[in-house]
Amino acid sequence: MANALDGKTFILGIGAQKAGTTWLAEYLDSRPEVFMAPLMEMHYFDAKYVPGHRENIDALFKRKEGILARQQIWPSARRKKRLEHLRARMRMNDDAAYVKYFERYVPAECTHFSEITPEYALLPREVFENIRRYFPQTKVVFLMRDPVDRFYSQLRMNLRAGRAQGGSEEELFVSFLNEPRYIDKTSYQETLPVVRSAFTEDQIHIAFYENLFGDAEMARLCDFLGLTFVPGAYDKKANAAPKPAKLDPKLAALARERFAPVYDFCRAEFGERVPDSWRT
Repeated sequence: MANALDGKTFILGIGAQKAGTTWLAEYLDSRPEVFMAPLMEMHYFDAKYVPGHRENIDALFKRKEGILARQQIWPSARRKKRLEHLRARMRMNDDAAYVKYFERYVPAECTHFSEITPEYALLPREVFENIRRYFPQTKVVFLMRDPVDRFYSQLRMNLRAGRAQGGSEEELFVSFLNEPRYIDKTSYQETLPVVRSAFTEDQIHIAFYENLFGDAEMARLCDFLGLTFVPGAYDKKANAAPKPAKLDPKLAALARERFAPVYDFCRAEFGERVPDSWRT
């Protein structure tokens, strides 16, 4: 029996957080041949399969639903659409519902459909194997950023959002070097072997944040995805800090030591592809 998704490519973005995933989602959303989930980060698989994630994600979606529901007094097609898709996500109680979501919403004329949730980098192999079974034509995209820069960017984001409290920025920086929620999202040496155990190499695209915003890298990505190359809005910032910050060299050195296994893995694995700006 024919399936509405037969012949379509599923683009699964799995992170890393603060490594260009929002910009990439906006790029894909601008392509008429790609259906991009309006929530971008659906958080379905991490809520279900990563311990400790579900409660926070459920609370996040409930807050968003309340805000969007109140905003409906100012009619907006965009708000109505986001509320519809948010509620569809909140009704998902099993993997079959996740698949049916895309069967329902992906337009017939789209050749690709996608969602990007950076926390999927934490998924176990069995979940990736299930995703591959649900969507045989899956293409996995994983973006990496200099580990210290990625870590610092996450800290600054959480400080702005009020999610990091209890000390000065310097004190929190040092403290969070031992926090799994910061360290795990920088553990590329753990994420990539798991992904590679579930997908073939021609289903995995690995890129570096520092090289992402240019024609050469985007042409490589489009070729991997089976899309005609279209330049991106490389100067547009997505989910970026309002102003840059310079990291204290002493803190940078401390974090560089903490992330030494990540740097060593990437240098051994990717050699000269690792950007010169990385602290290798």
